[in-house]
Amino acid sequence: MSVFSNIVCCISLSENPDDVAQYVNDITRQNDAKLILVHVAADNEAILRRTGSKSMVEKLIEESRKANEDAFTNYVNKQFAGLDTTIVLTEGKVEDELLKVIDKYCADLIVIGSMSTKGLFGSLFNKPSESIIGKTRIPVMVIPNDLSLECTPEF
Repeated sequence: MSVFSNIVCCISLSENPDDVAQYVNDITRQNDAKLILVHVAADNEAILRRTGSKSMVEKLIEESRKANEDAFTNYVNKQFAGLDTTIVLTEGKVEDELLKVIDKYCADLIVIGSMSTKGLFGSLFNKPSESIIGKTRIPVMVIPNDLSLECTPEF
């Protein structure tokens, strides 16, 4: 009996996604589930509104979007070969986009990596993993950015 049938996984290639990929890969296979892989890029329309030279910025954004899509697709093809996957590439606020995908695909689990809290800006930004927990109707599995399963129990 499968517990999960439609699993959404948000992958950010800038946050060392291999641990997230391994967990979601294993869970998807164990449950013979469908995997919906999501990559949410920054809201480029907001960037365009704040700049003067729109044609140059639009060209840079389009080049960046294409490079992101290619990198994400290549990563997915390498990490999730043999799984029933759907790729969703979108732009906007991560938690808002994830909530839309969860409802669209009737997901019953979301797997997301925690964002790094290291460095100058780490603690200043909203973390999608924390924000999505209080807004979703389904279980959320958060994989730590610095995953370590080494532990010695003290009995």
